[in-house]
Amino acid sequence: MKKTLLLFSFFMIAVGFAQNDEAYVDSMVAQKMAELELQQNPEYFFRKDYCNGNIQMFTLPDGKLCTSTSTYYSVYVFWKENDKIMKLQKFDNCGSFKPISLGISKDMSKVLKNKNALKIGEVKPYEGEKVDSSAFGNMSVRSCHKEYKFAFGRNVFEKSFKEYDLGNDSKYKNVNAEHNNSLELIALDKEISELVKKFDENGKFFRED
Repeated sequence: MKKTLLLFSFFMIAVGFAQNDEAYVDSMVAQKMAELELQQNPEYFFRKDYCNGNIQMFTLPDGKLCTSTSTYYSVYVFWKENDKIMKLQKFDNCGSFKPISLGISKDMSKVLKNKNALKIGEVKPYEGEKVDSSAFGNMSVRSCHKEYKFAFGRNVFEKSFKEYDLGNDSKYKNVNAEHNNSLELIALDKEISELVKKFDENGKFFRED
């Protein structure tokens, strides 16, 4: 076992290896936000995705390997170019990706115009209509989280929720599921998830050198 670990260590050194944590991702996002703040009337937001303990490994453009430290974080920053075009840039534990231009859909435009609803709407925690010792017996809970920060000029606010707060995966019905899924924040979240899935499947995310 020790010999295997030693050989693996030598391999990591030979090919080049990096490990980065949440602070590394946050620093890149903060730098991007600082750039966006220099724009006149900045309008941008980001979503951070992570599942506790989920580790990912990637081969970078220069051939080096990179892995997340304990948990993999991906952040999607959106900013408005004009009334019809937004840009999206992805960041993760292994660096930044090239920005992508995309048209603002009618659904996203509608949600983003309703800024007050985004600000005041709160995702309520999972609450079963009944509670007993077996309420979560058949429930497989992954601790996956979404965190948002919105900046619409001087109107800046943050939102966060756990994915399982939106579903009905326990023995008893989640009494807050209907409320949660009716929120403008969740409508926006679903739209973003569809975009990210499409770009992932079509190979649209390219790492910056």
